[in-house]
Amino acid sequence: MPWPTSNHESPDVDLKIPGVTAPHYLWSILRADGLPFRAQNYGEVRRNVAEAVRLFGPGQTGGQRPSPDVTEQRLRTWKKAFEDMGILTVADDRVRPTRFGKAIIDGWSRVDDALSGANSRIALLGAEVANRIRLVIPSRPVQGVPPDADLLPIRTIWRAFRGLDDKLHWQDINRVLGNIHYESEVTGAIEQIREFRRRRGGSYDPGTLGELGTTPLSDDPRHITPWLNRASIGGLLFSSEADAAGFRTLSDSGRAIIDDILAQTPPPLPPSADADAYLRYLMEPVEQAEAPVSDDDRPLVSEVEQAAAEFGASKIIVLSGLPGTGKTRLARLAGERLVDGDESRLKEIQFHESVSYEDFVEGFVPRKDGSGFELRPKVLRVINERALANPRQRHVLIIEEFTRANAHAVLGELLTYVEHRDRAFQWSLSQDQSSIAANLVVLATMNPRDKSALQLDSAVKRRMHVISVRPSADALANILADLDTDDRARIIDWFNEHLPLLPFGHGVFAGARDVSAVTQTWRGTIVPLLSDATGAVSAAYQQAHDDFPFG
Repeated sequence: MPWPTSNHESPDVDLKIPGVTAPHYLWSILRADGLPFRAQNYGEVRRNVAEAVRLFGPGQTGGQRPSPDVTEQRLRTWKKAFEDMGILTVADDRVRPTRFGKAIIDGWSRVDDALSGANSRIALLGAEVANRIRLVIPSRPVQGVPPDADLLPIRTIWRAFRGLDDKLHWQDINRVLGNIHYESEVTGAIEQIREFRRRRGGSYDPGTLGELGTTPLSDDPRHITPWLNRASIGGLLFSSEADAAGFRTLSDSGRAIIDDILAQTPPPLPPSADADAYLRYLMEPVEQAEAPVSDDDRPLVSEVEQAAAEFGASKIIVLSGLPGTGKTRLARLAGERLVDGDESRLKEIQFHESVSYEDFVEGFVPRKDGSGFELRPKVLRVINERALANPRQRHVLIIEEFTRANAHAVLGELLTYVEHRDRAFQWSLSQDQSSIAANLVVLATMNPRDKSALQLDSAVKRRMHVISVRPSADALANILADLDTDDRARIIDWFNEHLPLLPFGHGVFAGARDVSAVTQTWRGTIVPLLSDATGAVSAAYQQAHDDFPFG
């Protein structure tokens, strides 16, 4: 029998906190920084007004509703009012914010960062809760669903997204996922959808849907909406609206959260649990998030906090570990604690091969009117200037995959002055004078076996304080908690024996709830990590490959 569905149209629940709201005309004119502001040339400001109305709503400003059709005289009146307040100037027919104007812009940016952080927290906590939702809920039996069904439906939807190129059609739930009841059926169901897409080129033509599944839950997509809404955490992981082809696609932030969640195995629900116990079970992640750091994480988080106190004003604090060891999560957890949860005092960036100084420190970007380029501060300058302006509070910059970029070329002034916070310098492009704030802590993550990490020179290394994040057999045991004791022990013994050479940590087995899933993880994820460019297992990993018990 299928999953329960709504018998009527269910509303889309939107959990996203709206972004920052600002005065329409002030926001619109300040956004025209460096652009022409003269008679018969207000096109960019008008476009900004239209965007402000879209973002902030059509509220009244000065007795009138903001409109992109505002008269030139009215725009000049607003411009003069802002000039008289010392917010902006117009020189050579171009808008320029004053230092006060820049402070207003920074204030908006801080609020926007805080709201973004709040949305991220809601999404993460919501995902932690949804990860535990069960198809069979204590004291609420569902007609036709076996009472021993162990399926976690929201987790199943997420696994389908990640196994199907991050795209899911409502018919995938309607005809396939919605008809399974056990965790052991999930892998086969995803493969069934994948095979249908392969045969039909990704098209969900009504005439061929019988090949996808013959037992639909409903003929109305609105009846499937509640499942998708829950899985999206109110639109925070993917859009509540489908595209023209009927697909919903994971956002980049949603993908990161889901990958982190799927790396965790939800604890079992006690068989004797009633409705109240089930609710407490669902709320455990929220209670844990509001409580002090967990016992498992506390040693490393404390080490990062201690390093921040001792070396934060002179070095880059690097969490070094293999993929799958949780270093990114720990860096974020430590960063949030260092700023007391104030997202406006925390910035993140991920390095990769193409990241440049212009992406990290300051760089030229095209003007909207096509009249050339203007210099803009990037993530380092933004968070550094906030730290300089607020020296009594700690600020944090997190750099993920620190060694993936060319450190000397990208870090710029940070590399030289991270250990000389009291020395003034000029930024290379703008020639503005500044210094690296003493209250700015730079956290970074890296894989110590990356070729780029092995090639770091002494100038970079001596500016690093390294904290090792090691693979954990205990964490692997938690991930494989659903396996039989003997099977779990065999994998852990293999992991411990070959750990010194393995190029990954415990997290690579995330989501493996039975031997079949372990075998598929081995073949589809681990073997490629052990292989060279030709597809052959590298000699260094041959013994580990041959010894794996479920290959």
